[in-house]
Amino acid sequence: MLQRYSWIPTILFFPILYLAGWLIAKFLAVFFYDLDLEDISLLGTIFSFIFFLLSLPSWVRLRWKQKESCYVLGLSFLDRQSFFRAFFRGFGWALGLIGIVLIPLLFSPWGSWVGQLNSADLVNAVFLGLGVGFAEELIFRGWLWSELNLFFNPQTAVLVQAGIFSFAHFLALLKSGLAFLELFALLFGLFLLGLVLALRRRLDRGVLSGCIGLHGGLVSIWFLINNSLVDLAPNTPSWLIGPGDYSPNPIGGIFGIVGLSCVLICYRTAFAIAGRPSSGERNASSKDAIP
Repeated sequence: MLQRYSWIPTILFFPILYLAGWLIAKFLAVFFYDLDLEDISLLGTIFSFIFFLLSLPSWVRLRWKQKESCYVLGLSFLDRQSFFRAFFRGFGWALGLIGIVLIPLLFSPWGSWVGQLNSADLVNAVFLGLGVGFAEELIFRGWLWSELNLFFNPQTAVLVQAGIFSFAHFLALLKSGLAFLELFALLFGLFLLGLVLALRRRLDRGVLSGCIGLHGGLVSIWFLINNSLVDLAPNTPSWLIGPGDYSPNPIGGIFGIVGLSCVLICYRTAFAIAGRPSSGERNASSKDAIP
């Protein structure tokens, strides 16, 4: 397997895309003088993702020897009912995970229900959830996981994609000035989330929409809670609500980690009941492969 495939394209793929996006953004900055560094960085990210989408069909055809890129990446709409059912099932699990964090918080002295939902926050939450859910799931549970199956056995590929998913947030988290234990807890929570999302795609038989619903649901629901629905006291402990002063991330809190661990147990149990081994995915070279 290692003789047939090379790590070089895998390692260089995203750096090249990022460089191309950054060059386009810097070029536009010459004509639009009011663009600051954050705007340029955002534009570069957007262009990089556009290049990623444009290059995926060729990558799947040339690298994975597959013709149906949407099917391999879990985005096929051949069975729309199953596609949307998986999405709302994943969103339901997101509600459950948020509930595990929210209920203890509301019964503590640090959180109180406000419930002042406005249309602007609702629209922002929908676009933020769908945008982050679709982009990150297509990259990590779509492209990356399928790519890793070229080099590793199924069990190892699941762990590696979760580790890369966690580490991909490392540099951004370093800039936030978190303490070591807070940083470790958040990275561990992200690792567990990567495992949960991978198993969600397995349970959905390769369809990616369940991952998008789960991941996007977590992002959008927590955005609403943090901005409109719940008033959090400034002294709320990070072990309860997760690290982050102005925008805490519950994935790194004790209840977030416990909730993700419970979901992992439920998913593993579901595989056992269904009579399928947890390593049931097959190599992406098969047409009916489930990563």
